[in-house]
Amino acid sequence: MVPFLSVIIPAYNEEKYIRKTLHSLKMQRFQDFEVIVVANGCRDRTEGVVRKRIGEDRGNNEKLRLFSLSKAHVSLARNYGASVAQGEVLVFLDADTELEQDTLLKIQEQFRFSEADGSCLNDVAVATTLVRADKSLFRYNIVMGLKNIQHRLGFYKGCSGILVCRADDFKVVGGYDELTVREHRKLIIKLLKLGRGGYKCIDAYVITSMRRFEVWGVRRAMLFWIQQWMKDKTNGIEKSEYECVR
Repeated sequence: MVPFLSVIIPAYNEEKYIRKTLHSLKMQRFQDFEVIVVANGCRDRTEGVVRKRIGEDRGNNEKLRLFSLSKAHVSLARNYGASVAQGEVLVFLDADTELEQDTLLKIQEQFRFSEADGSCLNDVAVATTLVRADKSLFRYNIVMGLKNIQHRLGFYKGCSGILVCRADDFKVVGGYDELTVREHRKLIIKLLKLGRGGYKCIDAYVITSMRRFEVWGVRRAMLFWIQQWMKDKTNGIEKSEYECVR
């Protein structure tokens, strides 16, 4: 049976995080979905962790599929995952981001289709959710809170570790550009230009890793994103590289 949602997880050296991410999917109240993990350029035990999960869920392992790419590239991995996905709605989830139990249910409610003409009942073309930090420190809560306000009020239409769109629309716009920085933002803009609905920050939560803030510090991380915003405005974003923090 074709699932309603396809959850696509690009994974590059994510053995420390992906187990919790997959467990959070197993615990979802809404279960009409498949999970596609695209390991790309991994040099750690990421693939072994995923294979072990498939073995543990042997009676239900059709929900979880693992694919491997030799090149480490997050946008290529997402595009590959979308190319093998069966669902009507694509959920792009970071490998270090867990879902609360009702997250997929609330996504499904926003992306339900009209049986008459196949249109989205809630006029949503692309969506993210609210986000919480995986460590409850004041500075992280402030940063995540500001991100939630921006997304919820539409000041900035971005991504919180999870991005959702219709599979047909994703194909029409050609998927992700081959970027490693601000690739979600570029996809959002392309989807909105189709005129098939708006941007939505769904009232559900994901919990994402603060590892970048722990390594860089909040000040350096914020400066980095300001610099990328400026590069994007001057058409220089293609040259940017996203330092992997593992």
